[in-house]
Amino acid sequence: MEDNMNLMDDVEIVKEFLVESNDHLDDVESKILELEKSPEDIDIINSIFRPIHSIKGSAGFLGLKDIGKVSHELETLLDEGRKVKIKITPEIIEVLYEGVDILKKLRNTVVIKVDNKQASTDVVDYYPFISKIPVILGYNQGIVQKEKTMDNPPKEKHIGEILVETGNISKDQLEIALQEQTQGKRLGEILVEKGMTTSDKINEALKIQSIIGKPSSETVKVDTQKLDNLINLVGELVIANALICETSGNTNNGSNKNLSHLSKIVKDIQDQVMCMRMVPLKSTFQKMARLVRDVSAKVNKKVRLEIAGEETELDKTVIDEIGDPLVHIIRNSIDHGIEPKEERMAKGKPADGLVRLNAFHRAGNIVIEIEDDGKGLCKEKILKKGIEKGLVEENTTLSDQQIYNLIFAAGFSTAEKITDVSGRGVGMDVVKKNVERLRGKVDLYTTEGKGTKFSIKLPLTLAIIDGMIVQVGPEKYIVPMLSIEESIRPKKEDVSTVQQRGELINVRGDLLPMVRLHNLYNVEPKRMNPWEALILVVEGEGQRCGILVDDLLGQQQIVIKSLGEQFHNIRGISGSAILGDGRVGLILDVGGIMSMALN
Repeated sequence: MEDNMNLMDDVEIVKEFLVESNDHLDDVESKILELEKSPEDIDIINSIFRPIHSIKGSAGFLGLKDIGKVSHELETLLDEGRKVKIKITPEIIEVLYEGVDILKKLRNTVVIKVDNKQASTDVVDYYPFISKIPVILGYNQGIVQKEKTMDNPPKEKHIGEILVETGNISKDQLEIALQEQTQGKRLGEILVEKGMTTSDKINEALKIQSIIGKPSSETVKVDTQKLDNLINLVGELVIANALICETSGNTNNGSNKNLSHLSKIVKDIQDQVMCMRMVPLKSTFQKMARLVRDVSAKVNKKVRLEIAGEETELDKTVIDEIGDPLVHIIRNSIDHGIEPKEERMAKGKPADGLVRLNAFHRAGNIVIEIEDDGKGLCKEKILKKGIEKGLVEENTTLSDQQIYNLIFAAGFSTAEKITDVSGRGVGMDVVKKNVERLRGKVDLYTTEGKGTKFSIKLPLTLAIIDGMIVQVGPEKYIVPMLSIEESIRPKKEDVSTVQQRGELINVRGDLLPMVRLHNLYNVEPKRMNPWEALILVVEGEGQRCGILVDDLLGQQQIVIKSLGEQFHNIRGISGSAILGDGRVGLILDVGGIMSMALN
């Protein structure tokens, strides 16, 4: 089962095929879900048939025989369905899913060959799948050899053809108008002049013509690396512009006006370039629909998925990373959260469980919510397990939120037994780590007996952050705005020292630990006393604290620069940025600072 083509000979064409086939398979998977709900809808069958036919055609051209064979068998099955020769049954739906999964595996083997032709790949055995097709179609022997080909994809139709098909004019009337058509005179004008139709009907036909056979939008595919290079260059441009503005502050009014205009242009370019990396969450959410279907079938529960906000756009890099956290949360929602049918009905709930997936913009960030209507989290059970695991001491007083946050600890699981769905304690810790690596945060809300909601807040892009520039002595640091709750100047009586616990600050009744940045980074501050300086109240990794700084210099959009390989493991620092005065400012990792100062 090896394809004869030397992939490296036409690597660019193959890469193009890999991108297109990935889009096609994602689209097919979501359409199969629709078909499962409406098995007699011929339009849905056709919408599955077309991309499969396209994959088959491209695979044939490139000599990818394995992909061609599997897509041909899927095409055969779908062709019978769209001609209403067979009825779409649950068995056929399962076969369609199986076929898509095999095509994905075969595609992945091609990806590995293209990236590294020396790499060994597992052989994908697709013959058992192929042998199912003739059985389903009712044939007694052999694989169906008859080649099924799709009609040519819709071409752009002439206005006359559309008017005839919609019954607005007859074929004879069209022939008469065509004979009288002269150069420079449109067919529609002749038909209206002769009274064969009206201008309104011509306009309707033109709208139909604009849709048929034409792509929905003009797009050009660009290599991701080229986009990354462009984004880096724009970042340099933003920094250079900031430097010029800073050093030219005392020039004449004419120069200031020009600099202001330049800054606006640079900002517009920056926004447009960032938009180029933005893609909708639709494909990620569609994959979750398949996941809900498969996991609910495994645990023998009926679960419905509601999706909203799938058109919300996010940086492609962030979207690539957010898939795993969503998978873990949804699997847990179905396995742990949603109760069995009998238990739900006894509680007066609908027999079918519900998982909601929603995305929306909030305060310059993207929020993704995963909510279920299950039994919620049991506080006592989680606390007991936390004590057993040694995560908390037995007599420690914890708030409800701190108890619920224990589920994010590595190795933590309340499952009674390990299944192939969950129970190993690897999942929620992965969620937290992945989201925080993206400079986001996860919040958990639950009501016992009612359900649980996970809220993931993410930055729109990883290249730029909103940061607050703070000063400590001669040094400037950047604190991500996402981590800051408020800034205060405390009163002398609000600051206290506790033996072996360091300094505490009273913020409206809450005692928060206070971190002195100058102690952590060995800097001489301008103000030693907290009541003469400022406190930034920050939140990270489920904890809050107050960071002591000399002054706040203002909020700014920061272009993030890596510190390089040799400095990538420095606790408390997540990156750097070049500030307007040309100096380097370190971007603080709030969670890392708290672990350094408080542990």
